[in-house]
Amino acid sequence: MQAAHLLLLLGIGLLGGFLAGLVGVGGGIVFAPVLFFYFQAIGVPAAVVTPLTLGTSLFCTLLASLSSAWFQYRRQAVVPAVAVGAGLFSTLAIMLTTRYITTQPWYNGTAFRLVFGMVLFLVALRMLRSPRQTAAETERFQLRWPALAGAGTVAGTVAAAAGVGGGIILVPLYHRLLGLTMHRAVGTSSATIVLISLGGILSYALSMPAVSPGVPALGHVDVLHGLLLAVPATFSARLGVQTAHRLRTTGLRRAFALLALFIAGRLLLQALQALL
Repeated sequence: MQAAHLLLLLGIGLLGGFLAGLVGVGGGIVFAPVLFFYFQAIGVPAAVVTPLTLGTSLFCTLLASLSSAWFQYRRQAVVPAVAVGAGLFSTLAIMLTTRYITTQPWYNGTAFRLVFGMVLFLVALRMLRSPRQTAAETERFQLRWPALAGAGTVAGTVAAAAGVGGGIILVPLYHRLLGLTMHRAVGTSSATIVLISLGGILSYALSMPAVSPGVPALGHVDVLHGLLLAVPATFSARLGVQTAHRLRTTGLRRAFALLALFIAGRLLLQALQALL
């Protein structure tokens, strides 16, 4: 690996983690596109760029989400039954999506741009919405297994197809369908993301690449490049969270959301141009 590539990944990891902590976006939103374009730039065969991106992004997401999930658990913001239940359903969805969709030849860079662009678009729209006041919120939690199965299945499918943890799906579903407060919905989502990432890593690690990726990888998981991104991101994310508590971040969130909308638009346009 060239020194320039090493410094680039470490720097992007630091910046991405800080930004994720500052404006409250998931790590996969940063890791997936960086890995996708990086693998293309270093000459990874087109046939394996997309699944290698997805598997490695979920590996990064796992490392970045562990500390957050543990912190939420210690603050009693996690409902274990919900996290485990949704995690089980999501694991099944990930295995099926990986086996029959994302490792197939037709799920290429164009398909990834299309799926990730739509996910990024939803993230941006959610960030543009003003956060609700939750100080007087009363929890109406009720464990509904059909809702839990639906949430886990959708989140697992999105995770496998876009390389993100699925929090953009889980938080609103936990809040609206299960009646959790936003505080506990976010906390339980962070714990579920750990399980989703584990399931995704296992599924992608066990799937064999169609051709050699040209980088040391376990199946479709590039551990080395994943560590170079995720380890610095884990540390800088804490600084981002601390900074967010000291600053008014509404303007920053909106600026990031507008940037995300621009990037999503570019990705979707590129995908549509390739399809037409």
